[in-house]
Formats: sequence, C-alpha cells, structure tokens
Amino acid sequence: MITVEEALSIIRDHRRTIPTEGVELIRALGRVLAKDVVSPFDLPLFDNSAMDGFAVGSPEGPWEIVDEVAAGATAPMGIQPCQAVRIFTGAPVPSRTYGIIAQEDASEQEGLVVGEVRKGGHVRFQAEEAPAGHLVAQKGATLTPPHLAAFASCGLAKVEVRGLPNVTILSTGNEVVPPGQSLQYGQIFNSNATALASALALRGIRAQVRHAPDSQEELRAQIHESIQSSELLITTGGVSVGAYDLVRAAMEEAGFHVRFHGVAVKPGKPIAFGVREDGKAWFGLPGNPLSTWVGYLVFVSTWLGDEFQCESRQIAKTMDRKPGREEFLPAQRLPSGEVTIRNLIGSHANFGLLESDGLVRIDPDVITLVQGEHIDFLPFPWN
Repeated sequence: MITVEEALSIIRDHRRTIPTEGVELIRALGRVLAKDVVSPFDLPLFDNSAMDGFAVGSPEGPWEIVDEVAAGATAPMGIQPCQAVRIFTGAPVPSRTYGIIAQEDASEQEGLVVGEVRKGGHVRFQAEEAPAGHLVAQKGATLTPPHLAAFASCGLAKVEVRGLPNVTILSTGNEVVPPGQSLQYGQIFNSNATALASALALRGIRAQVRHAPDSQEELRAQIHESIQSSELLITTGGVSVGAYDLVRAAMEEAGFHVRFHGVAVKPGKPIAFGVREDGKAWFGLPGNPLSTWVGYLVFVSTWLGDEFQCESRQIAKTMDRKPGREEFLPAQRLPSGEVTIRNLIGSHANFGLLESDGLVRIDPDVITLVQGEHIDFLPFPWN
C-alpha cells in the first residue's frame, strides 16, 4: 500500500487539462474561475444619492428648490449655495452638492426646504466601492452568488471558468437497488450514486449514473459505454479482493493502467486509480458509504483540481484509536471553534455525516487524541 500523500501526488500528475469556457453568469454558480476578474470601471460609476431627499448646495438653508433628478436621469449642471434639487435614490448627484437631506428629515414649504445636512451626507461617491482595475475575484475561486452579483455589476454577461469533465458514476453489485424500487431480503438501496452525483453537482458537473450487477459481461458493457462519453469514470464497490470484486480486471481490459490499488487510509483502503493512454481516468471507490465519501473528498476532488487544504482546529474531547493507517473521521465544528469527532458504528453507516461539518485527518501513528491539541480539519465543500 502507498500513503495518502503518495496517492495524491500520483493523482496530481495525471490530471487531465479541460479547456476553459465562457459561461453565462446565471449558469456559473459553483464553477471555478479560470482567470482573474477586475473591475473595468469605477464602482459606483458616478456620485449618486443613497436616499430620497434633497441635494443642497451649502451647509445652511433654507434652500430654494430649483430642479428634480430621478434615477437614470442626467444630473443638473450644478447647484448654488442657496439652492436645492429634489433627488431620488440612485440618481446622479449635481455638481457642487454639499450634502443630501433625507426626505424624512426635511421640511418643505412654498418652494423652500429646510433641515440639517452634513458634508457629503447620503452621497455614494464614485469609486468608493471599487476603483477601475480593482481585483474582484481571483483565479481559482469557486463562484458563489455574491461573486456573480459583483460580476454583473461590472457589466459582465459571461465569465471564463475551468472546463468540466464528463463524468460517469458506475455502481456495482447484485445487492444494490435504486431508491424507489422494492427491496428483496439481502439488498440495500444505492446511496453512493446519489452521494457522488450530488457532490459533483455542487461543482456544476452533471454526471451520468449507471449500474452493473456482478457479471463480468455486463460490467464490461457498462464500462465500454461509459468511456465513450466520459473523461472520468467513478466506480463504487467491487474493488476489494473478494470473488465478486470484478472491477479492476474489467478496467484493465478497457485500457486503464492502474497507478495504485490500495492506500494506507481508513476508511477506504481498497481505493484504486488508473488512467488510459488517452488521458481518461478511473477511480475505483469501495462500496461502504463513508469510504465512498472519503474517496471523493480526498482523492477524486484532487483530480478535479481542488487543492487538499485542511484547517487547524482544537480537539474538544480526548479519544483513543488504533494506529496503523491515516484516518479520516466525520467531525462537528462547535461554536467555540473546536471540533468533536462523531461516534460511528462503521464505514457502512450513512448517517455519520448528517451532523458533521467536515473530516478530521489523523496521522497513522497517533494512539491518543488529546483534548485541546490541534488537528487537521477538512471542511465539507457544501459548508
């Protein structure tokens, strides 16, 4: 077996470069930015009013109301010290404006307005949010709704993002049944395909989902069809050493050169990774749900371009463990900032992630995790 770091190094060396693409903003959520985005102009573009009210030309009134300017209109040339212009939110501020009196703070009578004003009050000044050339978002950022709103305010209709691979998820096993169907005794519902497909969807990847029973012939057929349309094939189950673990042999027949099979990690030791001469890649993930999650979050995500970065957190409670393999366990982030490791009944259980915020990464030689010590914590991407 190889170590986690050795496996990650091999995966990074075999990433496939997918061409970047321009994507409409409303379709760019969750995508990864391919190049820096800078503001092409000042934001705001011009001085404008933050309130409905009156722009006045001097610190003391009363002021004569001489004009009106609404949002989208051209501002008057300017106002004199004794003058006021009725103004509305977002409207351009006339030149020589001293400040703006909010509507609710002003008194108006017979064409005059009175009230208290402070210099620059209620004015949104040109470039106060960002000057032209300001770095709005850096290459490599995973795009969120605030990113997309900022890009739209810069006038961008599209954004350049990393290309996405076509991905097929192929679950295996006679015992695995799609949710919604009837279970026979000895069967289980297929949660792994849903887990992987939904995690990939967070990145904007719509994966194909297939299934193959424990039949070498059907497995070969599903693999053949999958690699026709996919750069990445993720299988679940069938990669251990049992009589029905048929996946590795079938993948090798399909032209995949296995770069590793078995990693000193818990859970997920049987994980496999292979590549073809054409650059297409395969991950063989164990069938236990927690093993599948660890395989995706640690290894598949690395191939997809994520840098494997942990936070340093303190442990909330002392815990003993069996040394030997590097271990990833679900953990909850407490209000104090500490993490507490969730109690698990085994890697076959699905519910361990429901109240967790990430995985703690435990070195293979550690026997006791001591309260207050720092530990590596990998936040879930959906948090």
